[in-house]
Amino acid sequence: MKKVINLKNLLFCAMLIVAMSLNTVDVHADALDYLGSIIDGSELTNDLEAFGDYQSVARSTYLHQGFVRITNNGNGYVGITGGTECNVSCNTVKLNVYLERSSGDGNFYSYQKWDKVSYNTNSLYMSTQVKVEKGYYYRLRGYHSCTKNGVLENGGSSTNGIYIG
Repeated sequence: MKKVINLKNLLFCAMLIVAMSLNTVDVHADALDYLGSIIDGSELTNDLEAFGDYQSVARSTYLHQGFVRITNNGNGYVGITGGTECNVSCNTVKLNVYLERSSGDGNFYSYQKWDKVSYNTNSLYMSTQVKVEKGYYYRLRGYHSCTKNGVLENGGSSTNGIYIG
């Protein structure tokens, strides 16, 4: 009788361990349940990269285009790239890049940002790699502007959200 009780306890412990490990997997998989959802204009994807651009309108004189690109570089690292391009050399060229994060069930929230400015040029670029927390969707938003002779032209870009797991 004593051996039967020990075997029951052993089976109970084994089932408890299996249940706990399944719950751990489910916690990390919850964000993936939101694949394909749209949050603030960005689709939640499992893609390895996402690109967003701003193309100036026909009457734009100075600002030509802006872009942002996010890549899943593996092991919790994301690649961040952005640029602002002008039709002519401008007094001031700006690029603001915002890395945002979402768990998938709500909005994107600010995670990190970069502000770049250059003078008397027609373009500005930045590229970096950062370590982020796994289990979330990340996207980039960009603000692009050119100023020449007191005239400011600007536009925004954004990517879809990519899952970093």
